[in-house]
Amino acid sequence: MDSRQDYQPFTPKSNGKLPDSSAQNYRDNFVEETEEEKLDLSWLLGVVRRRFLVMAAATIALSALAGTAILATSKSITVDYEGSFSLLVEPATAEGLQSKQLNNTQAADLARINIEGISLVDYETQIRILRSPKMMQPVIKELRVAYPKINYSELLSKMSISRISYTKDGKQQGTKILQVRYKDSDPKKIYGVLDKISKAYLEYSLQQRLTGINQGINFIDMEMPKLRQRVEVLQLQVQRLRQQSNLFEPQLEGKSLSEQVQSIRGKQVEIRLQLKGMRNLYQSYEKLLNENNPQGLLMTQGQAYGGLLGQIQKIDTELSMKLAQYREDSLPVLALRKSREELMLTATKQAKEVVMGTLETQIKEIEARDREMTALQNDLNQKIRNFSVTTRQYDNLQRELQVVTKSLSDFLAKREALRIDAAQQQVPWVLINPPEIPLDKFGRYITATVKQTKKQLALAVILSGLLGIAVGLLVEMLNTVFHTPESLRMATRLPILGVIPFTKKVKRRPPARPRKLTSARSNSKVEVVEPREAQRTPPMLGPSILSDLDYQFLEAFRSLYTNIHLLSAGRPIRSLLVGSAVAGDGKSTVALHLAATAAAVGQRVLLVDADLRCPQLHAKLGLPNVRGLSDAISTDLSLNDAIQRAPNQDNLFVLTAGQIPPDPIKLLSSKKMHYLMEQFQAFFDLVIYDTPPLAGLADTHLIAAHTDGTIMVVQIGQTDRSQVRKVLEELKISGASVLGIVANGCKNTGHSYRQRPVVLETLYDQKLSALGTKNPN
Repeated sequence: MDSRQDYQPFTPKSNGKLPDSSAQNYRDNFVEETEEEKLDLSWLLGVVRRRFLVMAAATIALSALAGTAILATSKSITVDYEGSFSLLVEPATAEGLQSKQLNNTQAADLARINIEGISLVDYETQIRILRSPKMMQPVIKELRVAYPKINYSELLSKMSISRISYTKDGKQQGTKILQVRYKDSDPKKIYGVLDKISKAYLEYSLQQRLTGINQGINFIDMEMPKLRQRVEVLQLQVQRLRQQSNLFEPQLEGKSLSEQVQSIRGKQVEIRLQLKGMRNLYQSYEKLLNENNPQGLLMTQGQAYGGLLGQIQKIDTELSMKLAQYREDSLPVLALRKSREELMLTATKQAKEVVMGTLETQIKEIEARDREMTALQNDLNQKIRNFSVTTRQYDNLQRELQVVTKSLSDFLAKREALRIDAAQQQVPWVLINPPEIPLDKFGRYITATVKQTKKQLALAVILSGLLGIAVGLLVEMLNTVFHTPESLRMATRLPILGVIPFTKKVKRRPPARPRKLTSARSNSKVEVVEPREAQRTPPMLGPSILSDLDYQFLEAFRSLYTNIHLLSAGRPIRSLLVGSAVAGDGKSTVALHLAATAAAVGQRVLLVDADLRCPQLHAKLGLPNVRGLSDAISTDLSLNDAIQRAPNQDNLFVLTAGQIPPDPIKLLSSKKMHYLMEQFQAFFDLVIYDTPPLAGLADTHLIAAHTDGTIMVVQIGQTDRSQVRKVLEELKISGASVLGIVANGCKNTGHSYRQRPVVLETLYDQKLSALGTKNPN
């Protein structure tokens, strides 16, 4: 054998962190992308395809039941006819009618106000009165002569009264016409009943009209004295208010008060400006006194104090001359200074008299004028407020007086109109359409009973189809398994790494004879010692694990391996765990063929059967299971003695489960197991672990936490959704890195689902070319 077939110590190519193109980053991006996707119709089409027979059966059954019921009902329907007559219950041209009855402009105006746009009849109430027992009992009494069995309930069930309406500007508008309908299977009876009802309604309208007119006249006569008294009271109140408040022309008086206020405000502004100037002058004078400068203050008064100021100036001149000749303490200088001080005292006294006397007096006079103006303005403002209250009372009285006066005029006009109407005694309602039954073009009565058997049958079929679809959807919801990879991807929010088609060529192989590997660490060739019988007998496994499989099945594993490889573009995945939620999902088969595919492209692959409860890999490969993983953990068994080479498969090595231990958890959680996993990853390019089902067992979680990635195998049409969700949550808690999902057992691989675009054949052929190996297919 070639030395490339031996497994040798392997040093990881990179110990750094995964870059942005790593598996974790891809899964995060994948979740973000899938969350934004919208649900398409593929799921619904798939449900229809799977549950077509259920939907069809439910539709046929429901359609048959509904059709039978509709046909039976249509045969029992009695053919009825419907007749009608129409009554005009209000005058069509009320304005013209009132104008003819009244040669009075006020009466015509009153009629126009009451009738134009506003109906005088409460039609809903009127219809209830016409259908009441009191109204119908006399009619029934007359009809029993010809139809003894007729009663009130039967008459009302077949009779209908409605107001004819029309559409105007997109809205329903009611007319002044009532239409009475009666339905029965006997046309003669219809004419007889409608004739009696129409005469009864016309008689009722006449009596009701006269009663209403008399009641209206009595009401007006009762209200007229009250209105007259109210008018007199209001007029007296207006007169008293004018006398008390001297109101003759409220508008002119209000204008006059407003002008006075404006005039006073202007004068007050002028006074305050003058007062401000005087106060500023007072402050400037006071400042000169505080600075001991009375001369400056007296100079502002003109020639009145010119002599005093001249004397002070003369002494200042002499003092300057003496100071030039004598010392400060000399008698001439002291005499001059004493004279100057006396003159200054006199000037200061005169200045204070000016400031405190004349200027203060002027300021007080101006302030008094300002207060006088303010008081006058307040008085005017109070008058304006009182005038506003009085004006409002006056306006309210005038308005109420106008309303009461108008009501009194309307009552007078209405009373005259009612008296004339009562004197004429005209029938207010008019029979505009006599009782009749519609006829067709051949002169036959048109039936009122409409049989819609065909439409009902069509509607029943449509509804039955919808109910059938609902039954199919209900069955689909009750069957909680994944039917397509797309539904699996949407439910788990994980990428679909591979879709394995269903095939019958994957069979369990018979056990082979033991084979021994001389060394797992040496660089020399591996020698296999077999009995002579085995050497003479051709191997039962054939030339290769992948050689007898369908092309589609083989391409599925190539795609799976390529997708996993592309997920780890930054840092290769050295160890991989293949798990499933429950038993029977095909995880062992996926692990085996994935390992074979990786070995086919030149990687040294170790397939470890970590299912210490129900191992299957040795049976699938036809290898003995005498010594394996459990023995390597619990004893000092060398890996060279435990690891076997896959039959007729280069670069693929297998570590079977070995003897089934009493406590698998204890072995898998031991330090020896962690040490062996590190050794496997150092010696081989790729280590693939086949583990027990995840649901209810902790074995897989112990291994998944120490591998580079985990892939979940889900059997399409078999695995329960809740089990998969529960297992994924447990893996997340244990810290395992779930790369994605493998959909196994797909019978229809023509579905559409989203996954990373990969170039399968190109990448696969490039690796084979690098190894100098041809594609086996």
